[in-house]
Amino acid sequence: MVRRTIALEMRGDPMESANRRFFWPLASSLVLVFIAAAIIRAQSPKSREFDLLTARVADIQAAVGAGALTYEHLVQLYLNRIEAYDKKGPRLNAVIEINSHALEIARALDAERKARGLRSPLHGIPVAVKDNIDVSDIPSAGGNLALAGTYPAHDAMVIRRLREAGAIILLKANMDELALGSQGLSSLGGQTLNPYDLKRNPGGSSGGTGVAVNVGFATVGLGTETGVSIRSPASNNAVIGIAPTRGLVSRAGVIPISFTQDRVGVHAKSVADAALVLESIRGFDPEDLLTRDSLGKIEQPSYRDSIKEGLASARVGVLRDLFRKGEEFAAGNKLIEQQIAFLREQRAVVVDGLSTGVDLIGLMPSLRLNSYELRFAFDAYLRHRGPASPVKSLAELAATGKYLKSLERQFQQAVKRDPLDFDVEYQSRLENQKMVRHLLIDLMNRYRVDALVYPFKALGAPLLGTSDGGVRDNPISSTTGLPAIVIPAGLNEEGLPIAIEFLGLPFSEPKLIQLAHAYEQASHRRVAPKSTPHLQDEVFSY
Repeated sequence: MVRRTIALEMRGDPMESANRRFFWPLASSLVLVFIAAAIIRAQSPKSREFDLLTARVADIQAAVGAGALTYEHLVQLYLNRIEAYDKKGPRLNAVIEINSHALEIARALDAERKARGLRSPLHGIPVAVKDNIDVSDIPSAGGNLALAGTYPAHDAMVIRRLREAGAIILLKANMDELALGSQGLSSLGGQTLNPYDLKRNPGGSSGGTGVAVNVGFATVGLGTETGVSIRSPASNNAVIGIAPTRGLVSRAGVIPISFTQDRVGVHAKSVADAALVLESIRGFDPEDLLTRDSLGKIEQPSYRDSIKEGLASARVGVLRDLFRKGEEFAAGNKLIEQQIAFLREQRAVVVDGLSTGVDLIGLMPSLRLNSYELRFAFDAYLRHRGPASPVKSLAELAATGKYLKSLERQFQQAVKRDPLDFDVEYQSRLENQKMVRHLLIDLMNRYRVDALVYPFKALGAPLLGTSDGGVRDNPISSTTGLPAIVIPAGLNEEGLPIAIEFLGLPFSEPKLIQLAHAYEQASHRRVAPKSTPHLQDEVFSY
C-alpha cells in the first residue's frame, strides 16, 4: 500500500500532467509571437506624430510624403480653425479675406507633387499675407474701407516668388489701417485680439499675420514694417519675426509709408520655417531699386545651411544702451538677463557691457521718417496699382472719409508736406539714421561680435485702446536698416510673451539665423495660447 502511494506521488496527478502538456506548447508559441512582433517593430520605422499646431514645414512635407496628409486636407484644417476661432469662440478677428480658390489650388499641388515632385520646400504650404501686400486674385486694401474690394493689377514681387515656390496664399490678414498704427485696428477689418489675453493689443501693424501664425490659421506669414510692425506682433504672439536687411527683399507691390524704412519680413513658429520663406522672397528686383544693394551680398545658396551649427562658435554682444530703466521694466529685463546667462551656458562667447556712447533710446524719436515720406510714397504706389484703384492719391483717399478718424491728423500733416529735398528737419533725421547705423556697425566690428542682443520688449502687450507710447519696443533695426530676429524669451508674470532680439551687420542673415535657431532649439521658450486649443483631427500618428 505504501509502495503504491509512493508510485502515485512520483507519477503525479494525471490532470496536472495533461495541463503541462497543453500549457508548454502554448506558452512557447506565445513567446515566439512576442519575439516576432518585437523584431518587426525593431525593423519597422517608428510611427510619427503629426500636430498641426507645432508642425514645421519639414513635418508637413514628411506627412504628405508618407501619404498621411494632403495639401488639400491641410488647407481644410486651417479653414476649420479660422471658422472656430476667428469668426466664433474668442473671435480673434485676424483674417480679412480668405482665398476662395485655396482648396482647388491645394488639390492641384497634390497632383503636381505626385507627378513631378516638389517645386521647393514651400510646395503646398499655406501662407497668411498682410493686407497691404498686393495679391492679384484676392482683394487687397491695406485694411482701408476706401480700397475695400479692389484687386491690384499684379502680384507683389514677394507673392510672385512664393507662388513660384509652390506656396498657397491662403488668406489676407488684418492690420493697422495702411500700417499707420500699432494696435491691430482698421476700418475694414476691425480690432484684432491678442490670443493670450483678449483685452490686450496683438501688436501692430502686422497684428493679423502674427495672430494667424500663432494660433494656426496658416503655417507661415508675411508682414511689413516701417518701425516695429514685423517684430512687435511677433513678440506679442510668441512667434519668430525676421526683419531683413534693407534691400534684401523687394517692396514692390506693397502699400508704403516710407521709401527709406519700409521692408517685408516673415512670421513663423520656428526659425527654420522663417528662413525658408525669407530664402524664397529675397533677391534683386528691378521694380525696387533698393534691392540693388543685395547684389553680391547673398553669400550662400540656402539659409538652411545656417541652421546646422550651434552656439559654441558664436560671439554675441550685449547692447546695454537698449535696456530701458525703471521699475516697470525690471521684471522683463530680468527675464532677458536669464536668457543672456543661458547663452553663456550654451558656450556662446558673450561680450557684455557694450555701448555706442550715445543715448539711443533718447535718439529714437529723431530717427523716424514715417510722416515725412508717407504722401510721396503712397501716391507713387497708387500710380502703379492699376485702373481699378478708386483713389489716385493720399489727398483723394483723405477726401473720402472712409478711414479711421484717428488717422485724420496724420493725413492732414502728410498732404501738406513740402518736397523732401527742401525739408531741413527731414534731412537732419536722415543724417541721424546714418550716424546710428555707423555706430552700431562699428561696435560690432570693433568687438568682433556676430550680433548684438537686447530686449525687444521688456513689457508685455498693452491693453486694447492704448498705445505702446514708444516705451515697449526697440525700433533701432528699422531706422538703421540692419537685420534683426525676434525670438520668444518666455512669459512674464501676467502670462504675456516677452521677446529677445538679435541685431546683425548688413546682409548677415545667415549668421543671425544660425544664432536664432541654436538659441530656439536649446531654450524652447515659446508657449502657445490657451484660447485656441486643438480641434478634431489636428493630431494623428502615421
